[in-house]
Amino acid sequence: MYKPKFKRVIYIEPISFNSASVENSLPASPYWKEIKIIVDTVSQMYRENVDSIVQECNKDALAPERVPSPLKLFVDCFSQLQKSMSRSVPARALFSNIGRHGKP
Repeated sequence: MYKPKFKRVIYIEPISFNSASVENSLPASPYWKEIKIIVDTVSQMYRENVDSIVQECNKDALAPERVPSPLKLFVDCFSQLQKSMSRSVPARALFSNIGRHGKP
């Protein structure tokens, strides 16, 4: 039976785009180092989750129906990080914007 390979690119392109978008706005912020750490941490968390998703999808052809969308995964990673760290006012604003709009 043919089992299509899960397309990692479906997940990697959005995180690359969202990370680049946030990083392009960093030089104007006096808190760019803190925000960059947040973006890098979320990117790492996201990619680790994608690795798990890809493994699951390669094992089970129906797994793509159960895994989170790229946007949901991105927002979930931000939410998870938000619960685990203290942040400055600008960093809290970044989290607040993500929560409201689902993207930076």
